[in-house]
Amino acid sequence: MSLKSYFPEQFAQLKGFFIAATEVVRLLRIDPEMRPLLLKALSKMEEDKEFPHALTLCSQAFAEPVSYFDSLHDILRQSYEQNVRALAEQKTQLAAPFAAHAAVKAPERFARYASSLAESLPERIGSLVFILDPDTVTDVPGFRRSIAFLAENIRSDWLKVLVLDSRVSPLLAGLESEHPKIGLQTLYLSPDEIERRVREDLQTPASLSPAERRQYKGLLAGFAFSNRRYDEAAQLQRAWATEAEQDGAPGDAASACYNLGNTLLAQNAWPEATAAFSKACELCLQHRLVGLAPFAYANLGIGLHRQGNFAQAFAALKVARDMFKAQNHRAGEAFVVDTLAQMYALDGRKAEAEKSWRYCLSLYEGMTSSTFADLRESGSKDVSAKLAQLGTHG
Repeated sequence: MSLKSYFPEQFAQLKGFFIAATEVVRLLRIDPEMRPLLLKALSKMEEDKEFPHALTLCSQAFAEPVSYFDSLHDILRQSYEQNVRALAEQKTQLAAPFAAHAAVKAPERFARYASSLAESLPERIGSLVFILDPDTVTDVPGFRRSIAFLAENIRSDWLKVLVLDSRVSPLLAGLESEHPKIGLQTLYLSPDEIERRVREDLQTPASLSPAERRQYKGLLAGFAFSNRRYDEAAQLQRAWATEAEQDGAPGDAASACYNLGNTLLAQNAWPEATAAFSKACELCLQHRLVGLAPFAYANLGIGLHRQGNFAQAFAALKVARDMFKAQNHRAGEAFVVDTLAQMYALDGRKAEAEKSWRYCLSLYEGMTSSTFADLRESGSKDVSAKLAQLGTHG
């Protein structure tokens, strides 16, 4: 099976679940970095006029069952009220869903309400699909019971629940074996399997678009680099860069040159690395590739320094730092200052190295947002260790 066909086949399985007669809940195990890609793909799927199902994403945290089902009920009720008006404008009547008595408990109230609404949808609409992706789950046993409850108490074939779960540490492990109405799907390919499939796809290049061919060569180069097969990586990256320029894809060409420069740095091929980074910088300036540009200039500085050109290296790092500051990219600025400090240390300029690392440390410690807590901790720890190795106090 090719890599190109893997994801369409996985989505075909999901579409099959949306119309399955016996399966009510699908557990989808996935890695964290794949979650945004999956949600984006599902969103695009719903935009397709040929896609009949109605998807509702619920990312509320799960603390305990009652409040969670209350929040699901509120989301569904609000969606119903919005769509009643929209459908009325199209002269389509949507029957009012089941109105549960106040004494009915929250899980049962939601299951009845959602089942009633799914049954009342117009024929042109397929299933009502809830995608449950809670930000946090603090009551794992309660979450497991809640998903099992849905599997056993949903009363419409047109109501489905897709639950995203961790592939590595699944909270709902074994639930599919305990309940016949719960299915399991895993969205994962190992790095070795991805590499194998990419090589297989590139053997039949006619089946790939130019953009896909470039992307696949970049992927293979990444695998080769991570396994220290630098000659192979450089060969692929050169081909990637050449094809990108021929295809009129400057962003791809700049990325290829930048990655080629990193490979050549790993081989201590300083002049060749400098040339690759210079080309990446040129493309970034010509085509306003502001995301890549400061990284390219920073690594250009490394290549120049390794050839003994400190003044030029410093100038390249200054450009990189100014770009990061203009973007309010504090982590990027810290990366540049760290790079400069390492250059000073390599040249035996201990005082300048210490000054730069202390400033770098202040940049990390100034990241007060909880979003950057891990980066602040790891960056501060790394810089403190370098100061200690330099023979100063961190």
